[in-house]
Formats: sequence, C-alpha cells, structure tokens
Amino acid sequence: MQQNRNKMKGGSQSAPQGAGSQLIAIGLVLIAAALAIFGFLFFTGKGDNSSSNTDNTSQPHSSLHEQSSAPVSDTSQTEKQTQAAPVTEKTTTAQKQPPAAKNELSVHFIDCGQGDATLFISNGEAMLIDSGERDDSDNVIKYIKAQGITKLKYIIVTHPHTDHMGEMPDVLKAFKTENFIMPKVPDSMVPTIMRYEKMLRQVKAQGLDITWSKDTTFTLGGASVSLFTPKKQQEDLNNWSTLVKVSCGKSSFLITGDCERDEENDIMSQKFDITADVLKVAHHGSYKASSYEFLEAVKPKYAVISCGENNDYGHPHEAALKRLRKKVPNIFITKDNGTVVFRCSADKLEVSKQRG
Repeated sequence: MQQNRNKMKGGSQSAPQGAGSQLIAIGLVLIAAALAIFGFLFFTGKGDNSSSNTDNTSQPHSSLHEQSSAPVSDTSQTEKQTQAAPVTEKTTTAQKQPPAAKNELSVHFIDCGQGDATLFISNGEAMLIDSGERDDSDNVIKYIKAQGITKLKYIIVTHPHTDHMGEMPDVLKAFKTENFIMPKVPDSMVPTIMRYEKMLRQVKAQGLDITWSKDTTFTLGGASVSLFTPKKQQEDLNNWSTLVKVSCGKSSFLITGDCERDEENDIMSQKFDITADVLKVAHHGSYKASSYEFLEAVKPKYAVISCGENNDYGHPHEAALKRLRKKVPNIFITKDNGTVVFRCSADKLEVSKQRG
C-alpha cells in the first residue's frame, strides 16, 4: 500500500513537473507572440506617426504657401498702388501748386441795367469792378452771393459816377472787403451826391483806407491784375477812369470804365500792353469811345457792352457798333444777352450768356 502510495505520489509529482514545463513553454510562446504583436504594432504605429508627422509637416508647408501667396497678392496690389502713386503725388503737388488752378478764372459781366458791374473769381478770390446804379432789388449783391462769394479781396471803382458806384454802399455792407481802389480825381470833380458820401462812410465803417489808383500790378488768385491810369489832366470825369487788365493763362480781359477818346489816346501814348481777348466796351457803347486806333491796339476777339434796355442815352450808339463790327468778331450786349460769363483755363476760353 505504501509503495502504491509512493508510486502514486511519484506519479503525481512527475505529472505536475511535465505540465509545468508545458505551461512554461506555452508562456514563452505567448510572450514571444505578444512581443511580436507589440513589435508589429509599435513599428506600425511609428509608421503611422511618421506618416502623420509627414502630413502635419506638409500641412504647415501648405499653410506657409498659402500665407506666402497672400503677400504675393499684396505685393501685386502694392505694385499697382506704387504705379498709381505718382498720380496721387501729382494731385498733391497740384493742390500745392496747381498748374490748372493757376489758369482758372471766371469773369461775369453782370446785367445791371444802365450801368457796369464785373465780377472776377480766381482760385476762390473775388474782385468786383463797379457795382451798377443803386438797385432796391440788390440784383448785383444777389448775383455775387449766388457764386458762393462771401468776401471780396478787391473792389475797384473805375470812376465815381452813380451808374458805376451807386450800389457800392450796399455791396460794402453785404461783403467783407480787403482792398478798396478808386481814382483820385481833382477836387472840382469830386461828386457831392449822397450815394458817393454813403460809399465813403461805408469804406470807413469797414476799417478800410482808400487806395488811390496808380499804374501797378497785383494778383487775384491765379490771375494777374494791372491798373492803367491817365497821365494828363482830363476835363471830363469819364476820362479819369481806371483801366483794369486781368490776365490768366493765355486769356486776358480789359475793363475800360467810361474811358473816351481823350483817355484812350493818353493810355496808348504810355505804351501800356492793353492787348486783350475780351474788351468791356467803354461808356456803354457810346460813339465817344472805342476809336479804331484803340480797337486796333487792344485786338479783342470778344466785346461786351453793358447797357440797359430802352435806356435814355440810346446806348449802344450805331457809330460805335459799326467800328466794333469791323474790328471784333464777337459782340455781346447785356440788354440783349443778359449776364455774359467767360471761363478760362490754361489756353481754353469759353463764353456763355443768359439769353439771346
């Protein structure tokens, strides 16, 4: 029995030893398999990570490409802007020293009935030569305001007759004025009428001193203004008129007040450059003015006569019109055409009229 038990023990001991070996072998196989699987997964995962890294690396490159393409587009726009820049610079330069603006001038021969009133505007600066007769409707003042003018740099009275300065007291009230110019006439010819006195009082009320006319030149915006005065003592107040020449670009205008033949000869004898494209005909088209010699000296392409419809003087006189028609290609008369406006820029001159 004991032997059998021993055999049985021995058998039982040997069996577990074989089974353990088998288990160890299986375990090793499983470990090897696990290692193999782990290795496979490891290398596969590394490859995936490498691919992922490659993708991630390529993605930033793609992003960089897109970002770098944006500057290329911006550079293209910048190049376009750079090409356009000179235009802007020219515009800026033009604003500082505008060649075109320097040659811009508008001249308004205002229809004020039997009188004279001429408005010049250049680069925002305005000058009024004469104001016409006193007008309760303030037509001249309304016209100037309609042009956007709030201040007059210069007022010039060619001579102190009321059809040239009658509205001036009211003009001085309506507009701040920087300079007031008129001829100094002999004491015997100084008007004693109320409108003249009112004008002088209003000049003083503005704090202005009267600048007596003399041969001189000054600027109005981009235009040049020259004054011509008689040298000889004249017997008629009309012949004390200050002549005004305004030049801008290639265009020029000559305003003559009521200058008649005696003063025309005086002015021509002084060798002033009185050539002009546009002539404001003296003395409303009177036969006493606009001699052939004077018209030949001026050489105008246009003439403007300012006079009222059915006026008591019969202006313009046929004798003056006959001379003008022979010497001047284009003639405008305010009683027929209304206000006549010239606009000049560089070498271009345009004219418009209200009617007719």
